Amino acid sequence: MAKQVSLPLYEKVARKNTTQRALDITLLFLLLSLLLYRFLSLSSHGFVWLLAFLCESYFTFNWFLIVNCKWNPVDFVTYPQNLEKRFPELPPVDMFVTTADPVLEPPLITMNTVLSLLAVDYPADKLACYLSDDGCSPLTFYSLVEASKFAKLWVPFCKKYNVQVRAPFRYFLDDPVSSNSAAANSEFKQEWKKMKAEYEELCLKLEAASRKSVPCELTGEFAVFSNVERSNHPTIIKSRVSGLLTNAPYMLNVDCDMFANNPQVVRQAMCGLLDSKSQREIAFVQSPQCFYDGPMDDPYGNQLVVMIEYVGRGVAGLQGPCYSGTGCFHRRNVIYGQSPEDVENHARNRISIKGIVDNEVLIKEFGKSKRFSESAAYALKGKESTFSNNLSDCLEEAFHVASCDYEFGTSWGNKIGWIYGSMTEDVMTGLMIHKKGWKSTWLMPKPPAFLGCAPSGGPETMTQQKRWATGLLEILVSRNSPIFAFLTGKLQFRMLLVYLWLLSWGLYSVPELLYATLPAYCIIANSQFLPKVQDPAILIPVAIFVIYYLLTIREHLKAGMSIRGWWNFMKMGRITRTSAYLLAALTVVLKLLGLSETVFEVTQKDQSNSDGDNETNKGAIKFTFDKSPLFVPGTTLLLVNLTALLIVSLGLAHDVGHGLGNLYKVRKEASIKLAALTAMAKQFSLPLSEKVARKNTTQRALDIALSFLLLSLLLYRLLSLRNHGFVWLLAFLCESYFTFNWFLIVNCKWNPVDFITYPQNLEKRFPELPPVDMFVTTADPVLEPPLITMNTVLSLLAVDYPAEKLACYLSDDGCSPLTFYSLVEASKFAKLWVPFCKKYNVQVRAPFRYFLDDPISSTSAGTNSDFKQDWKKIKAEYEELCLKIEAASRKSVPCDLTGEFAVFSNVERNNHPTIIKIIGENLDDVPPLVYISREKRPKHRHHYKAGTMNVMSRVSGLMTNAPYMLNVDCDMFANNPQIVRQAMCQHLDPKSEREIGFVQFPQCFYDGPKDDPYGNQFVVLYEYMGRGIAGLQGPGYSGTGCFHRRNVIYGQWPEDVENQARNHTSMFNADNELLIKVFGKSKQFSESAAYALKGKKSFSNNLSDSLEEAFHVASCDYEFGTSWGTKIGWMYGSMTEDVMTGLMIHKKGWKSALLMPKPQGFLGCAPSGGPAAMTQQKRWATGLLEILVSRNSPIIAFLTGKLQFRMLLFYLWFLSWGLFSIPELCYAALPAYCIIANSQFLPKVQDPAILIPVSIFVIYNLLTIREYLKTGMSIRAWWNFMRMGRITRTSAYLLAALTVVLKLLGLSETVFEVTQKDQSDSDGDETKNGAIKFTFDESPLFVPGTTLLLVNLTALITVSSGLRQLAAHDVGLGAGEVFCSLWVVLFFLPFLKGLFRTGKYGIPNSTIFKSTSLALVFVFLCRTPWG
Repeated sequence: MAKQVSLPLYEKVARKNTTQRALDITLLFLLLSLLLYRFLSLSSHGFVWLLAFLCESYFTFNWFLIVNCKWNPVDFVTYPQNLEKRFPELPPVDMFVTTADPVLEPPLITMNTVLSLLAVDYPADKLACYLSDDGCSPLTFYSLVEASKFAKLWVPFCKKYNVQVRAPFRYFLDDPVSSNSAAANSEFKQEWKKMKAEYEELCLKLEAASRKSVPCELTGEFAVFSNVERSNHPTIIKSRVSGLLTNAPYMLNVDCDMFANNPQVVRQAMCGLLDSKSQREIAFVQSPQCFYDGPMDDPYGNQLVVMIEYVGRGVAGLQGPCYSGTGCFHRRNVIYGQSPEDVENHARNRISIKGIVDNEVLIKEFGKSKRFSESAAYALKGKESTFSNNLSDCLEEAFHVASCDYEFGTSWGNKIGWIYGSMTEDVMTGLMIHKKGWKSTWLMPKPPAFLGCAPSGGPETMTQQKRWATGLLEILVSRNSPIFAFLTGKLQFRMLLVYLWLLSWGLYSVPELLYATLPAYCIIANSQFLPKVQDPAILIPVAIFVIYYLLTIREHLKAGMSIRGWWNFMKMGRITRTSAYLLAALTVVLKLLGLSETVFEVTQKDQSNSDGDNETNKGAIKFTFDKSPLFVPGTTLLLVNLTALLIVSLGLAHDVGHGLGNLYKVRKEASIKLAALTAMAKQFSLPLSEKVARKNTTQRALDIALSFLLLSLLLYRLLSLRNHGFVWLLAFLCESYFTFNWFLIVNCKWNPVDFITYPQNLEKRFPELPPVDMFVTTADPVLEPPLITMNTVLSLLAVDYPAEKLACYLSDDGCSPLTFYSLVEASKFAKLWVPFCKKYNVQVRAPFRYFLDDPISSTSAGTNSDFKQDWKKIKAEYEELCLKIEAASRKSVPCDLTGEFAVFSNVERNNHPTIIKIIGENLDDVPPLVYISREKRPKHRHHYKAGTMNVMSRVSGLMTNAPYMLNVDCDMFANNPQIVRQAMCQHLDPKSEREIGFVQFPQCFYDGPKDDPYGNQFVVLYEYMGRGIAGLQGPGYSGTGCFHRRNVIYGQWPEDVENQARNHTSMFNADNELLIKVFGKSKQFSESAAYALKGKKSFSNNLSDSLEEAFHVASCDYEFGTSWGTKIGWMYGSMTEDVMTGLMIHKKGWKSALLMPKPQGFLGCAPSGGPAAMTQQKRWATGLLEILVSRNSPIIAFLTGKLQFRMLLFYLWFLSWGLFSIPELCYAALPAYCIIANSQFLPKVQDPAILIPVSIFVIYNLLTIREYLKTGMSIRAWWNFMRMGRITRTSAYLLAALTVVLKLLGLSETVFEVTQKDQSDSDGDETKNGAIKFTFDESPLFVPGTTLLLVNLTALITVSSGLRQLAAHDVGLGAGEVFCSLWVVLFFLPFLKGLFRTGKYGIPNSTIFKSTSLALVFVFLCRTPWG
């Protein structure tokens, strides 16, 4: 017996909703981002922007309400098979059907609804059906009488043969064989034919009656209809007033067209109402409003499938669905005003019902009928009436309670019953029930419980939508508003939000209409309400547009609808909101002002399967119209937007963002300028440079798609964190960093530009070209062979620029006599080389590169005999130079240390005085050469390359003081003879004087190994990131191939250009104390600095005159107490002094330009092996991270200086390379950990969420492959770059991060490591097929990568050998992890090969030992249970 009582009747099951939540929250975040952007930029825009902000604020609030509705979807599962086991005596149910107009609601439809209810699978003695005819039509009553006769045959037939569809007009559409399992029975066939004939006869009777003015003779039972009008007639009762007649504790109400489609519907509803817990919670059970035989693809948007599936199920997870007026089972006691607290004693709190029928309060509440008050009292106690079961006994009293004045002075329509005051009385009644604290539940069986007919045309649909919106808005502004229900009742907060969303449908029309008008207004009025296309903020509305539509398409497809069905729903939604809802809002406003009253308009019901004449040949539905004002707003909106588009298409507007006014303005300005031009003005207007934006639509789309996938993955991780452990959290943290990093990358790539120069116009604009000082730096003659350095020097001396305007300074930080000897010999060769290059217009002016080619193919003058002779002579001279330098490099001392070389006799590399030598001064064809080796002492910090550059700045400032300075590394030769002219084109442009601080050329390399095995070529990086950053504040300074303004290096700000002086320093007198303090104690240099800051050249042209003072400014103690390295010159504090210096320049508000001419401006030699490449990457990452954590951090530069926000993001991406190592290493180790520890960090294969990481993997790799192929690189080069990126980030960057941490802790100092330069065409590590073997050494750089490889190999061996145990329920678990582990091994394939090789191609045993030890520790930790 206990088991029987415990049988479940219904179950509330939560639905998994992770993906939907992720998408909804993503869209909400984007909407908030758009609002924030609008708000922050309101001051710079006008009224249109404000209007858009207000509209979008409403849309965001509305979306928040929708997300609240959808957040907790549930299913209510019923078990009707258990009902009679729990309740052998089923409770009575009264069923109400309402109709109002026999024309708009044909009686045949109504009768089918009645017949379907009479035939439901429930004891007939427990049911009573009441039909309310608000049209007082004899036709309706006649139809009901005839239907009742047919019901005597139809109901037994349905129950005998277990008919599923019990509305006759639907049942007889099918063949009996396919309609019933008993079809083979001849008895059934006979009865089916008989039943069909009876139904057809019924239909003929009703159709015949409907064609008559009076359906039958108004005598007998029909006599009461003889003198009645629709709105003026007495009570007519033939089956009504249930409280007196049957008083069932449960009541079902349906509209006349909503037939019972599921015979189990009453039993299923009772399952939800009779559960013991439901008695105290559930007030009503609502079935969704579904429709049958709608036109294909729902052209009028009437099918509420998607709304019910997502919003409906979501609301059911709160206080329950709203009452929708049909298909709803109510508790009578709740309708009579009972609250949940009264259920315990079956009495309402404020009325005492102790069997005293004449209780005054009871009479006041329910009316003056004592008999009805008694029946109400029994209903409130949960009992049935004890009166007679003969309905006729109560007929007289029923007339009384149905009279039009019965409710006067009672609580009907106010506190009890259906509530008055709105055309959507159903929603208001449900709201009042929820206000008392009751809940409700969904009844969504299969097949659907009820089916009705939807409006069959445009006017009907719009009328219905207007009626709904009007009624809902009436509730919102009434005293029964959900806000009051929340404040004064027990309406839950989230249910309040549901009602606010539902009831404000009419209000939505105002922002919707305004927003739909805004595009046309902006086109016609030359305004804008969206960000410009080149503004990154345009991504926000674009992303909202794309995600919203993809989200709604997804919802429709998952609900079984088509794409066309989705489009029709979206289309009708916009049409309805801008027309029906608008008129609804106006109607309510007029009602509030007392100017009119709302009118209930009945919707036309149509039982046909389609709307006939509206179908086209293709089955599509033609939209129908009438003269209703409902169609005025939509037509107006269409015409307005068509007008705007016509203006654009006829060329009357410049484009969508620029209207007629702007076009007129542009033309007017152009005509004024044209009239003012003179011949001289034409000459000065010749362009020197141009900044051209690149089209980037596809790239942006792919980048954004990947961004949203990453955000979706993060949201999925966040929402499912509680169901997973530490591994999931670690994956979330790593992916958060990757997403942030990708956001920074997208920011960098967003606005690509090209800087185009016109060097042919330079001397036309500036006949007197400005001087340029050229700096070459070298530090070690072993790692940086002098022959490489000399080729760089020779290429600079020979550039296509007036020799008298150039000066070349070579800084030798190694203080090597070999370097000086090589420079002296190179200067002799330069006297032949420079004239030769200019005479024959040689294109490649580095001798070692030039002499690789045949002379004829090298220059157009190749056929000239003079050229051939000169070429052979020059080649012989160069070969002799090479022999001399190579011979000297093999000696311990390159030459006798006498004469010019005597100063090198007693020097050490880090302990020597200043050495400055002027070579080749006063030559007409060759620029002067100056050798500098600054003073170094063991106890003085020399600040690496930054110190060198500052010394050269001061020495050159004394000797030549050119306003522009070029610096290159010793291996970066000038590959384009026009390089200086191109840089001057950018610098000398009038606008550039106030904007451009430096001009940077990309760092490119020559003769790299095939497919770039070490990932050194930066072709793709410059093509996408470089050009993108150039569209911001400009590229960062990369330390070589850069033309600086001397005044900018000396600390000048852009604002100072007007008066050639810095704001905080007066530099008109050389003895100025502040000037001396900033630039040092050399008065002569301070004077030259003042001239440079004024934009003038210094006084003397004789280099030797400044030699003595140059020794002073190059001494190691000169900078003490000055601003060198902190405010002026190259900045100290990092091994990447170049980046820090560029950052400080950008901080002042200067911009920079990226020049990428063809051929490339400079070419250098890349690292030629694994150790060299890793060392260089480690040095870069160390220096960059030093800047990030220093007082020169870009964050401080942004907050205290003029660094632009998007430039801050670039620097954060660039400087955080070292930090990337931590999440990269953790993520690369996660697959192995999960395999060994039997865990997971990816969704299961059968989980739809697995699509997110899979999509990210595919799109990212395809995106990067696309970038490589578009820049002319190969797939193998792409793979090498991806592989080296992973290797570098998990090794070199990791050690860089550790180095900086140790420095911050004061445990060690960073050390500058010079990269090996190699001039050979290949590094000799090629295999037979041309591939390059990876080289290793004993550096700790290779320990992390080897450890990672061993860990993942161990994991894969665990899987392949079957050592990993999977639980039975873990189907699919681990597949993603195994693939990821394989992917990591593929990245570290060079390390895998290195395990089995020897020599420099093999990983040293010491590294293998360290890595194996670390791998064993990792495996042990994986196997150790935690917590």
